[in-house]
Amino acid sequence: MSSALDDALAIREAVTDLGFDIYEPLTEYPEVVYTKAELEALLRQELLGQVFDAPIRTRGKLAKQAVAAALGYPVPQTLRKTQPRFPGQDLDVYVQQSNNLQVWNAEVSPTRRYAVVRVDQNNQVVAVRVAEGTELAMFDKTGTLTSKYQAKRRGGRTGSTLVSSRDTEAFIAELAPTDHLGANVLSQLLPAGMPRHGQVLGVSALHEKLLGLVGRVLAYSPSERQRGEQLHRAACGVLGLGSYEDTGRFPDIICQALEVKLQLAGTIDLGLVTPDSQEPAMTLSPRLRHCDVRYLIGYALHENDVFRIEHVVTTTGADFFGEFQRFGGLVQNRKLQLRLPNDFFQSE
Repeated sequence: MSSALDDALAIREAVTDLGFDIYEPLTEYPEVVYTKAELEALLRQELLGQVFDAPIRTRGKLAKQAVAAALGYPVPQTLRKTQPRFPGQDLDVYVQQSNNLQVWNAEVSPTRRYAVVRVDQNNQVVAVRVAEGTELAMFDKTGTLTSKYQAKRRGGRTGSTLVSSRDTEAFIAELAPTDHLGANVLSQLLPAGMPRHGQVLGVSALHEKLLGLVGRVLAYSPSERQRGEQLHRAACGVLGLGSYEDTGRFPDIICQALEVKLQLAGTIDLGLVTPDSQEPAMTLSPRLRHCDVRYLIGYALHENDVFRIEHVVTTTGADFFGEFQRFGGLVQNRKLQLRLPNDFFQSE
């Protein structure tokens, strides 16, 4: 089995052969979009030991030029003020001497990749970590990121419902969802694995399996995160997946492009992404958007030390706001300060 670095080196050759700059969309070339693991492996090999000895603003420019070279792109002499700075790879780059990561004048996207380059007092690169927006959100203590978008079910809507009769056209074209997957196929799929063409259930078939959650009794925890993990685990079970995995990435069950939300109250916290967003969902494919992702909303009743799933709603992101009412998103701060944990560069 090839390593992430071996795969990244092969992609770099393909990027170089294309001759595109860092701004060129790669919608038609998904094979040259690096995964997070490939980005991290390649940037660690190429950047560790380099010195960006310059004032902070120039240091950032030097680092971004070095990243361009590492990824096989022509080195830009000037950098456009795009968001992100590497649109083709949906990648931003930050150079840090401290653990206080400051994100200025930019939205934090859940599936964007953020290369955090650690330099010592001599501006020599000593560590590199690539994280997704959902991972960075865990370090936000203000709630600005984790509760950015909210919604509630529209009045008069009750019971278990399949909102979307079919998946989006883009989803169908990319993944060819099917009405049936055998138990032997499903049991071999890893929840955190990439969705594969022809090995994804269509939204109607997905809903039929998720109806198996109704009536399920799960142990109650005062922790919202742990309660969500309970539903996530149960959803993996009724889908027939061979295991349970929670990587903290978006969407929760990646192999089925399914985001899972547990509701003990009416307000749904949507986090960093509004479901109908047409921004690329790079963790799935550059040809898929957030609105192509499917959503499971599980409504539950808390009873003593357990909670019972009463009904489930299944929808695509594109149809989400037909069933649910949008709340106004919070105003994005001009500067977000995220305190990185001391083991940030050792945790992956």
